[in-house]
Amino acid sequence: MLRCLLCCSLLALASCDPPAPSAGACDVTLTGAYPAEGFAANAAGELALLSRLNALNAPMRDAELDVAVTTDRATLERLFADGTPSLSSITAPAFRPVLDEAISAFLAAQGRAWAPVNPPMGAGGRFGAGASTWIFSERGVDLRQLVDKGLYGAAFYGEAMRRLPLATTPASIDQLVALYGATPAFPQNDTTAEGRDELAAKYAKRRTPAGDEGPYTRLRDAFVRARRASESPRCDAERVAALELVKAEWERVLASTVVFYALSAATKLQDPNAPLATRAGAMHDLGEGAAFLVGLRAVPQEDRRVTDAQLEQVLGALRMPSLRAATAHELLTVVPADVDGLLSAAERLEAAYGFTERDVARFKTSY
Repeated sequence: MLRCLLCCSLLALASCDPPAPSAGACDVTLTGAYPAEGFAANAAGELALLSRLNALNAPMRDAELDVAVTTDRATLERLFADGTPSLSSITAPAFRPVLDEAISAFLAAQGRAWAPVNPPMGAGGRFGAGASTWIFSERGVDLRQLVDKGLYGAAFYGEAMRRLPLATTPASIDQLVALYGATPAFPQNDTTAEGRDELAAKYAKRRTPAGDEGPYTRLRDAFVRARRASESPRCDAERVAALELVKAEWERVLASTVVFYALSAATKLQDPNAPLATRAGAMHDLGEGAAFLVGLRAVPQEDRRVTDAQLEQVLGALRMPSLRAATAHELLTVVPADVDGLLSAAERLEAAYGFTERDVARFKTSY
């Protein structure tokens, strides 16, 4: 005791106790499992949005599978506006005209068959065989996918990016995870009955080999860091850095999935003797991939890496610059199909996002 008092007196120290941690040092563990406590309550509204998207899809998918089944605008608009929050409330305004046009085209095409011709005629209709049947416009655009996958970018990703700067609490991070389509378990599984990966998380899973590093594991780890860092004000820098990684990787998941679908469609279309289900599947792949980009295009530029000019180039290469200007039908009416544009679209996305050869090799497989 005497020694300590003498030391403090001579050196004029405030205390002989060990120094307190620096105010800037993060004081929580940023790794481990994602905290599950409170998740369901914190993200109840965001989790309900997935159910509302499924409800919007249901009558459209029923019409695709059965020519005798149809839906109407009042039903689809009600499902889009239903609930708090509703799909309508989180959808980027720039996507509204696309959505309205896609719904109008779907309603005109349902209840009839589509026979691709050039120049295009009629209103489109059902094309395919069995479960591999979808409703296309007369220009070959998968109309339900334009609504569904368009909302992945224009609603779920866009809403998450709008909230990102304000995501400072555990509850707000939980809500971002729900918008992404994951749960605290992060199962890397999109087939289980409950708790499976949905929305963008499902496609992150499909771009990541089991047991290996990839977009799914990077996003999981970033969400864990952001959620744990949100528990302490000393970890603000770590939280911000983790959320920036979430932003970058989430967008890359959508873009890499477009690469997958462009290459998949090109492969299927190069076989002139492919059965009807395969040819319809190729057009479905193409429509699904293009819809992701149409949704991203509705998100403000500051919230995405890809530029408007790059999006226009890629959508043009995919033969879907817009619903009315699409020329995708020519992939079915001209034999052999000219798939160079689809390959070019994949290459343009590779350049825009800096995907490596190893990345693209992986993108050719759905894991």
